[in-house]
Amino acid sequence: MSSQQCVEPAPASTRSARPRLHSLTGLRYFAALAVVGVHVGSEFAGSDTIAVATGYGYVGVTFFFLLSGFVLTWSYSAQPVARFWWLRFSRTWPLNMTLMAVWFTVVVERAHLPGPVHQAAAVLMIQAWDPRRSVYFVGNFVSWSLSCEMFFYLMFPFAIMLIRRLDRRGLLVAALSTTSVMVLAPWSLSGVVTAERFRWLFYIFPPYRFGEFLLGMIVARAVLLGLRVPWARWGGVGAGFGLALLTALVTWSTVATGDTVSRPLVALLAIPFLILLLASSVTADMGTGRRWLARTPLVRLGEWSFALYLVHEPLFQVTQRWGWWGNGAVTDLTIFLLCATGLAAVLHYGVERPAERLLRRVAPRSQVAP
Repeated sequence: MSSQQCVEPAPASTRSARPRLHSLTGLRYFAALAVVGVHVGSEFAGSDTIAVATGYGYVGVTFFFLLSGFVLTWSYSAQPVARFWWLRFSRTWPLNMTLMAVWFTVVVERAHLPGPVHQAAAVLMIQAWDPRRSVYFVGNFVSWSLSCEMFFYLMFPFAIMLIRRLDRRGLLVAALSTTSVMVLAPWSLSGVVTAERFRWLFYIFPPYRFGEFLLGMIVARAVLLGLRVPWARWGGVGAGFGLALLTALVTWSTVATGDTVSRPLVALLAIPFLILLLASSVTADMGTGRRWLARTPLVRLGEWSFALYLVHEPLFQVTQRWGWWGNGAVTDLTIFLLCATGLAAVLHYGVERPAERLLRRVAPRSQVAP
């Protein structure tokens, strides 16, 4: 394929021929579980070591950002920018708004209700741009990542124009350049800014997290240009082992020293394994073998993962207030995960999908690409 052909939008027949990446959908559920562990793991953990280990599950957010860039690039259809933005808003905002309303009316006590400006920031999904913890964690605080996603969506139509012009060597240069910036930026400011400002800049701030989204785009473009992982099943196993080993090492360091390992450092160390996991799963989906992640039950759980991500913290806050927990770590954790997953399914079919279909009906339709 010539470079000129790479720049042109793929015809509809070519896009439809791309396989559905069901394994990636299955992986979403496990990424969501990792994030659930961050927020409630210490409450259900049977030991301090397990509580520390679950606390490093925030790399699940890194996976979601990589996955978001990958999937949007994989399914790119050259649709008008305004329509793309509206469809992404339709996919994200309704469920977030629903859970924010629940948080402000049911979860939070009236005496601790944030002011209208902070509430508006949460509803509009712009809270991550404010360096104050009281703002970027306002309301259902997991939604700070949606503030980042909104920025990614705004940038995607412009970034894809550049990514699609790169050949394999250009993609490698782009990946190395992006990674270098992500490494050098926190290193150069370590000890220069306060710990709270450092946390915001290199964990919350949307432009920094855009690097992970961009790497996902680069990997997707590389796959479209022919990148494959040899022995994909073993590649996935190796990625899982690497992530488990990384978790064990940072957990051991924290338990031994009492100091947590820096969030950007752990995420940066996890990225190569997450990319290998991503590329291995895609390679497997493009093959003909049986893929356990692509089995229907796991695909369904992956489809509910967005709702699980948003609902688990409000659910925990309410049920803890009701005194549900305290019957044993394993029992409580099992009941909580069953309740959270079941409620996520209800929200997915009862709110997320119907609201998205409704909003898609009024999406801009002018100049729709063939």
